[in-house]
Amino acid sequence: MFSLKTYTSKFANIIWWKLFERKRTLSARILKMRHPEFTQITENNVKEVLDSVDTVLLDCDGVLWRGEDAIPGSPETVRMLRAMGKQPVFLTNYSILSRKELMEKFTHLGYDVREEEIYSSATLAGLYLQSHLQTDETVFVLGSQGLHDEIESFGVKVAPLDSEDHVFDIQSLTETLKIDPKIGAVVVAFDINFNYRKLLRAANILSKESTHFLVTNEDPRLPSNDGWIVPDCGCLIESVIKATKRTPTVLGKPNKFAWDFISKRFHVNPERTIMIGDSLNTDILFGYNCGIRRSLVLSGISSYADVTNRIDEVKHHPNAEKWIPNYYIQSLGTIAKCLWSLGLYEPDPDGDVCSDSASDETIEDRVDPWVSQPGTSSANGICHRKEVITTV
Repeated sequence: MFSLKTYTSKFANIIWWKLFERKRTLSARILKMRHPEFTQITENNVKEVLDSVDTVLLDCDGVLWRGEDAIPGSPETVRMLRAMGKQPVFLTNYSILSRKELMEKFTHLGYDVREEEIYSSATLAGLYLQSHLQTDETVFVLGSQGLHDEIESFGVKVAPLDSEDHVFDIQSLTETLKIDPKIGAVVVAFDINFNYRKLLRAANILSKESTHFLVTNEDPRLPSNDGWIVPDCGCLIESVIKATKRTPTVLGKPNKFAWDFISKRFHVNPERTIMIGDSLNTDILFGYNCGIRRSLVLSGISSYADVTNRIDEVKHHPNAEKWIPNYYIQSLGTIAKCLWSLGLYEPDPDGDVCSDSASDETIEDRVDPWVSQPGTSSANGICHRKEVITTV
């Protein structure tokens, strides 16, 4: 039955969507005028972008996976990059797992990776200590067993922890505290068992100015699938800095320390290298510091709105340019979808390319410049592995 109220409501919705689309298009044009290099990677330019690079640096959490789930389409994209002759390098501030453990995770999630291509902040700690400590010196580590194992894989001895017996006053704690004079460095990383005893010990070891003070990364939070706020290493570091009044050496992104090793190991040409990550404060800034191109994925921490805010800041604070990427994409799997649409990628005959990237919805429909993207992924499982059509 005809209802004037229903008809009016539907007409109003149509008008609202038309105005919304016009506003969104105008927004994109204005943004392009303000910062012409900030470009979305689509079917129209994906091949041009990939043809201009030889080395692809990839962040992990928020780009390749979230928690224990692969981000849809990302394993396929990595396999395609390798088939096209690109050198992927996996650069993560994640320090909890050793490279051996990371390899197991990569394999479980369907990624084609070689151990020498992985540079975690734990790996960087091992590389630094290997070249800076004397052979009889040890290191005190605030971090996971994986970090301990990774550092020891470089021939560096990790100092054992003190007794963790409970104490109820400072005097009892200091009386049981032992400081080995052979400890030549302190490494602070994500430590789920961080406590006052460890803080007290680290602060007193670092009272000797010649002791190296290293931190794996300064990230304030870890990406979370379930909405919980998960404090990262940056929160723990602040307590050590306050106690010691010392400035640490930061090994992970956005520091360039990793770049020196990667560029030599893979003979990298900066002009033909791109960093793909989900964080403006670590990945994009790292790319800027290294003089390479940067692409933001919207499947992790930073959103489209975060970039537009930075662009607005440039006119008042020119340094804000450091946090602005050259490109953006919905997720790494978007590259697989674009190449598939161009006929350069053959999807799995048993299923879709991936639930997130096989949608009929266009990239532009899903990336709304007027709404702050939540930075979350719809990944619920592992994507199927597929074949790549070799391109020239």
